Amino acid sequence: MILLARAWGLLKSTHPIPSFAVTSFTVLLAIGYDMPIEKLVPIGLGILFQQFSVGLSNDWLDYERDKVVGRKDKPTVRFEVSAKLVRNASLVSAALALVVATSLGLETTLIMIAMLVIGWSYNLGLKSTALSFAPYALGFGVLPVFVTLSIAPPQLPLWWLMLAAALLGVAAHFANALPDLIDDRETGVRALPHILGQRASALVISAAAAMASLLVVTQSTSLNSVIAWMGFGLTMGLVLLASALALRPKPPRAIFHLLIAASFVNVALLVLG
Repeated sequence: MILLARAWGLLKSTHPIPSFAVTSFTVLLAIGYDMPIEKLVPIGLGILFQQFSVGLSNDWLDYERDKVVGRKDKPTVRFEVSAKLVRNASLVSAALALVVATSLGLETTLIMIAMLVIGWSYNLGLKSTALSFAPYALGFGVLPVFVTLSIAPPQLPLWWLMLAAALLGVAAHFANALPDLIDDRETGVRALPHILGQRASALVISAAAAMASLLVVTQSTSLNSVIAWMGFGLTMGLVLLASALALRPKPPRAIFHLLIAASFVNVALLVLG
């Protein structure tokens, strides 16, 4: 029973919702490229382990800060799992991500190394600076590259696809940071959302997500126009709701979930296109 409780606490420390969401985005994109099943599995597993590693390292490196502000939503603070175990699991997940990536080729292995470095750089300090958006932009922007380099022969994705993914990453960063603004200020975190403030951050969420969706619907030349603009309308509805919630005195975590839903809509449009 104790082992089961620890395993559950460890799973919660992986930040499972964004981890599985990003993995799903990547697999759907790979399906859009007609990727065979023997490559879909390692693509999905590689990204999942990479996301687990970044999520676990976040809870490990933030343990002391989370204790100070009483983050009871964190398994480490609730003593469901030790910070040491979370650290070890993060390192093991990174190793597994690299092992899986090697089965897809040298290029994908190099991209996986880059994605791990980008994710860890955020947790190791960039999250407390004005450059906090950069790991999200780069991390999301490089996901299509990981997919297309797995194709035989390897190729680079279209520029607009990488830009759309990067813009969604920026929107996700602001949506993820807003609910923690008060707690972060108490521990000296001064990321870009903190510097700009709530109103400007809400505007960034709307603008970045809208630009990403607009790129998808205007550049996907084989996408049915009716479906494209219906998808754009649905995206904007989700984004505007997220931005409105971002203006509340204490922004809810539902903002981030709304951005995930909007991202799913855009990935679905990419697959259809």
